[in-house]
Amino acid sequence: MNGCESDISELLVRVEALSEQVSAHISQYSSLSRSLEASLDSPTSSGDTAWVLISATLVLLMTTPGIMLYYAGLVRLQNVLSTAMQGFSVACVVTLLWMCFGYSIAFSPVQGSDSSAWVFGGTSRFWLLGMEFDGAHQLAPTIPEPAFCIFQLAFAAITPALICGAFADRMKFISMLTSMGMWHLLVYCPIAHSHWHPDGFLYKLGVLDFAGGNVVHVSAGFSALVSAVLIGKRTGFGKHNFHPHNLLVSITGACYLWCGWYGFNAGSAFAADSLAGAAMLNTIIASSMASLSWMTLDLFLTGRPSIIGIMNGSLAGLVVITPGAGFMNPTGSFISGAIGGLACAGGVRIKDYFNFDDALDAFGIHGIGGSVGGVLLGLLARESTGGQNGAFYGNPKLLQYQLIGLLFTIGYSVVGTAVIMILVDSTLGLRVSATKELHGLDRSEHGSTMYSQMNNVPQRKVKDKRKDRRRERLAFFRGQTMENREVEDITSSNRGSPSEQLAGKNSEPKPSYSLSKMQAKVESPSEVELVFATPSTPSSFESGVLDSDEALNVDGKAQEVALDTTDQISQI
Repeated sequence: MNGCESDISELLVRVEALSEQVSAHISQYSSLSRSLEASLDSPTSSGDTAWVLISATLVLLMTTPGIMLYYAGLVRLQNVLSTAMQGFSVACVVTLLWMCFGYSIAFSPVQGSDSSAWVFGGTSRFWLLGMEFDGAHQLAPTIPEPAFCIFQLAFAAITPALICGAFADRMKFISMLTSMGMWHLLVYCPIAHSHWHPDGFLYKLGVLDFAGGNVVHVSAGFSALVSAVLIGKRTGFGKHNFHPHNLLVSITGACYLWCGWYGFNAGSAFAADSLAGAAMLNTIIASSMASLSWMTLDLFLTGRPSIIGIMNGSLAGLVVITPGAGFMNPTGSFISGAIGGLACAGGVRIKDYFNFDDALDAFGIHGIGGSVGGVLLGLLARESTGGQNGAFYGNPKLLQYQLIGLLFTIGYSVVGTAVIMILVDSTLGLRVSATKELHGLDRSEHGSTMYSQMNNVPQRKVKDKRKDRRRERLAFFRGQTMENREVEDITSSNRGSPSEQLAGKNSEPKPSYSLSKMQAKVESPSEVELVFATPSTPSSFESGVLDSDEALNVDGKAQEVALDTTDQISQI
């Protein structure tokens, strides 16, 4: 009897344990079914989300360090750090403005048909308060809205950084940061809303812009042109050759831009699908063709292919294909690259004829390239790729729409940039003084130099011609000419202070930095050339020998010293 009871109790224990296991499996299966139902109900795709996040990272690398290195290598040595500082700081400021206002102005979700949202968006996304992290934007239904937001932020960050190349070497840092912040909110965001938002009037009209031909490049290029004209030319522009300080740095930046552009164009499909693959293929075809076309033009005009030509050619092809990367077939991208490379090569030479100082060819590449790309899209678009045919394939209306979008972008950018620049100039002032410009913005604006040895190189103040005339009048009444006065000043400075002369110190005169007999020659690769401005003639730059008039000119026409970093700089 006792044995039967023990068997029954053991059996009950096993049944209870088995029931617990069954209930655990049932709860596990129910949770899996709930997650499956949630995934079926949610339209977001993990693959599309991963691709868009990778593309956003690639586009962010185009700004830092891509455009920073590209521009920093093209300027003179005394402005390298300030040029990099501009791109870095603009990215930071635009990020905060995007969070506060920019994203809502450009891409606040559709709240019904509202004619007031044709150019400016709503306020539902100010400070990103209305964003749902598990929701999606109507323009990208298969990815979460935060992923869409950061992808568009990468576009917003690089666009004003492109403008900075036009006024390199001469604009105040605070004025630059203020104007670019205002430009982001008042120019970029409305143009982006007009082209890409379902409420935008150009979007409703049927204007095509796959990845930012008008929104990014045309707006930045023509804004750069207006900025360069209003700020004025660099000191010595048209008289001296502003030779790039390090082309290898620029090539490194161009490589970052080229690789990042695949995320720029292919990521604009907002999905890891065939459209993204077509956009990436068109991108590399157009950029390669434009590089070769620019290089061939250089070879025809000068007899030598230039590294700057093939580098700028690749960027020209990338800019030209941007509006039509998802709307053309490979033949259209090939033609766009060939025409775009030649068009931008001519665009960078426009400043020589019209005599404006677009320092790093922001207008010549981005303004001209974006405009040509938009027109070619209206001609070469194919229905098999992007859903519409261009004028060459029986749809001339698309070309009309593209021209309307292009004209609106140019007009709005020019007027908006001019108003912003005039306002900043009347309050903060746009450009630095001639003395600060001659010494370089690295030292005068940021208190830093590319190499520590540069801190030992003496600074010379650029004379104010009005003060010189007053001094000449005073010297005339005193019977003293300006030349004698300068010689007397140099002689007295060499003798030292009066107290030192009475004490018997400074028996030997101090070395004069007038460099009357000083020459510096770079003979080996181990020596570093410190360029503070380019010489007045290219022949002296190529020979490596600098005479006194070219090394330091009191009028600020040129200031260049080529010294050995170990010996000659320490002697100074």
